Amino acid sequence: MRLKTFTAPTMTEAMALVKEHMGTDAIIVSTQDIPGSGVRLTAALDRDPDYGDDDGPAPALQEQLDAVEAALTRHNLPERLRIRLCDLMGRETAAASEQQLLAGALDEIFDFSPLPEKNTPRALAFVGPPGSGKTLAVAKTAARAVMKKRKVAVLSTDYKRAGGMAQLEAFTRILKIDLLAAKSPDDLKARFGEIREADVILIDTASCNPYLETEIGTLREFMKAVPSEPVLVNPAGIDAYEAADIANAFADGGATRVVISRLDVAARLGGALYGADSGNLSLCNVSMTAQVADGLTALSPLALAKLLIPSHRADTAKPSFSEVVK
Repeated sequence: MRLKTFTAPTMTEAMALVKEHMGTDAIIVSTQDIPGSGVRLTAALDRDPDYGDDDGPAPALQEQLDAVEAALTRHNLPERLRIRLCDLMGRETAAASEQQLLAGALDEIFDFSPLPEKNTPRALAFVGPPGSGKTLAVAKTAARAVMKKRKVAVLSTDYKRAGGMAQLEAFTRILKIDLLAAKSPDDLKARFGEIREADVILIDTASCNPYLETEIGTLREFMKAVPSEPVLVNPAGIDAYEAADIANAFADGGATRVVISRLDVAARLGGALYGADSGNLSLCNVSMTAQVADGLTALSPLALAKLLIPSHRADTAKPSFSEVVK
């Protein structure tokens, strides 16, 4: 017999989840009202057609599955995405560790596409809402490229925000790289032409309100002016549905990849992952520290699993920078 638990705002929605993931033969074995969350149903299925006539996962694997699901719940991963991951993990027959088990499921659902380490003909334009960490992401990417002996140039369209250019100037001065400002798409095109020979060109864009189409439209005009790839910077620790709104808005603006930022001050990744899934964005890198020299950490299925499930599995612990990159 297979048991699964579903949580939803209403009984109707919870029953719909049961039908979607277990079929019409599932039996409701318990219901529970959850203050502030809605209703929780536990459903049972005598026989799962996807798995044949076995009696379910082996006890050791079931223990791993339970631990991974508990970790995903701690990260406030929305129910539908959590169930999809658990369904995929439930099809495994064995796993070396909880992290390996989760990594396999993450690889099925998400696309992983780290930012290029080599020279690229297109500028990388970091985009996002106010306070997401775009400028720090630019500085970290520039620092990593400088350490690899590449010629780097930085453009900024963030000319309206008080102190926006000053913060970036401080970084670029230390790194001894060019910084040019652009106030319009035509200006950006002209400045881009001046630094075209650089190995790596980065653009720090002005913040956009994801709920104002006019601002997203302005961003599109800037991105069309030069060969560029918009990369969303979306912070960890925010509400899942806000993260989804942000991801969808910037996907409409041309973004295909997302950097998850502020992992040094946030403990939950559920919102950022739900945003990436909702916006159909590839996961590329994370910002794990406030130190520019640390750069951005490339994401892989296993690296993400390590972030979601620290090795020691302490409820409040977070993996260190070295634990993820090794």
